Amino acid sequence: MTDKFSQIKNQFIVDEAEYPQEKISHLMEIMLKFLRVSKDGQVVVVKSVPTRKILQLILSARFIANKVDKSIKEEISKEELLTYSYLKKDVFTARFNEILREGFSEKNGDALKAKNILLVERFLEKIGEKDNE
Repeated sequence: MTDKFSQIKNQFIVDEAEYPQEKISHLMEIMLKFLRVSKDGQVVVVKSVPTRKILQLILSARFIANKVDKSIKEEISKEELLTYSYLKKDVFTARFNEILREGFSEKNGDALKAKNILLVERFLEKIGEKDNE
């Protein structure tokens, strides 16, 4: 393989295990504006976020936290998600179903997680841009 081919291939095919630390750092900087994750995985929202974005933000935080510290599970239960979001039950149910329908997350029993790093990155870049406006 030529050097250029390898370089382009590594940019095109994303390996979550080898995702660049600079990218992860950038995504964490975006999330710092909105929330924090404790060592035991609890997500604390520190800034008001639109209800249509809060669940994706929490899932993104746990996803990235897991990439940084494997002791933090990337999966989150529906009850934890409800607790961390502070949404009313009916609003939560609507938003929960939305993120499943849109394909941002995948459900495994009662646990939920963001599907992949590319979806997380795209979501965080959008929310970061809107916060800078």
